[in-house]
Amino acid sequence: MAHAGNSSDVNSVSGQGSGGDSPDIERPVNVLVNLRLDTGLLERIRAVDGRVHVRSIYEQPSTERVGPYPGDVQPTLHADELQQALAQAEVIFTFRLPPEWLDVCARLRWVQLASAGADHVLRQGVLDRRPDLLLTTASGIHEVPISEHILAMILHFSRRFHIAVRAQWRHIWENYQAGEAHGQTVCLVGYGPIARRAAVLCAALGMRVLCVRASISTRQPGDGSVESFYPVRDLNTALAQSDYVVVAAPRTPTSEGMIGREQFAVMKPGAVLINISRGALVDEEALIEALREGRLGGAGLDVFLQEPLPPTSPLWDMPNVLITPHRAGSSPHYDLRATELFCDNLARYLHGQPLRNLVDPVRGY
Repeated sequence: MAHAGNSSDVNSVSGQGSGGDSPDIERPVNVLVNLRLDTGLLERIRAVDGRVHVRSIYEQPSTERVGPYPGDVQPTLHADELQQALAQAEVIFTFRLPPEWLDVCARLRWVQLASAGADHVLRQGVLDRRPDLLLTTASGIHEVPISEHILAMILHFSRRFHIAVRAQWRHIWENYQAGEAHGQTVCLVGYGPIARRAAVLCAALGMRVLCVRASISTRQPGDGSVESFYPVRDLNTALAQSDYVVVAAPRTPTSEGMIGREQFAVMKPGAVLINISRGALVDEEALIEALREGRLGGAGLDVFLQEPLPPTSPLWDMPNVLITPHRAGSSPHYDLRATELFCDNLARYLHGQPLRNLVDPVRGY
């Protein structure tokens, strides 16, 4: 089950951006940036081609950042300026595409997402309303920070830092037996760029690595870091062998709820679940139940069914749960990597070449 496509994927489409049509070398291409990029990165986009006209919704981007998402920061364009920019935009570079924008974006032909997944856009029915749109993701730019996040969560539980941290808060010198990741088995559910790098890191620790992926129908031998590949129908077989289970698959109609009561029942006693993909892939009620009953040794969670996670969620107070607020992809290099990928795709688009990470609406990624 590949994670939101590969950064190396180059997909053919018909018309502009596929090599099917010869681009108009004189026609200006209006690019609207709905990200808080600094001036240098905006200039990189402009430098791709003389035809490119760039406008940022955040005309005075802040240099004080806590992550890639605009959050509650308000665009600096006035409402009438935004409407004009949307009406003129042929390309939009963004994390999200508000559905109401489609009523204004008559010239829009391509949306480059700065996220690895496209599920949030697909669920809004954007491609149902505009099947002509090209939609590409930033899959591949997250492999370093998220694979390190996965490794950090594995080490957190293997060395039992959750015990040490709580003892420190209480000023208690508490002795405990730490464990080792070496020799443990990890199952990666999904095998996109993030899981591939995570497999290498886990293997470097001396872990046994299994992988479940949707692109195969029978068990397959490994390829270096991975000992064996399992089809989705054999998910439970792989889970039953694993001390750590890492959910790294894209959210699609077939993957939602794929880790539930049945899966928790077959996992090894004391196994740890790590989810850096989407909250909807895990049955949260079943997870809480498995943690309360002691069937799971812990859970490292970066994503949740509802975000922000409500203050009333019992997950907050569970001693064997590590919560990060959808920050696994956060990195000081995020904007640069996303912009470099966009610039490469923009050059391809302008020259009628296949785009990287083109979303297949049937697969859902």
